[in-house]
Amino acid sequence: MRCKTLIALFVSMLIGLPAIGADWPAGEREKFMQDCQSSGQATVAPDKLQRYCGCAADKISNEFSREELDRLKGQKTPLPEETQARLVKVSQSCLSQLNG
Repeated sequence: MRCKTLIALFVSMLIGLPAIGADWPAGEREKFMQDCQSSGQATVAPDKLQRYCGCAADKISNEFSREELDRLKGQKTPLPEETQARLVKVSQSCLSQLNG
């Protein structure tokens, strides 16, 4: 249950961000980290949440180009299946950070 909540939260945060691609614009990685950590505070220990959010930020940089994320900004939910699958893959690949 917690996994699905974090994934949904992650997707919604990502859609609201400006294009971030391989290089985060000034201050945007920090904003993502703050939003991510604030969103999970009630259910996840702060140190684990920080590791998860950092992992997610890194994986976003590797998985999505600036152009893709720019297109994501303007899309309404539900997202296309392929995009949603990629976001789930990114968030799931970081779930181990919540267990350590």
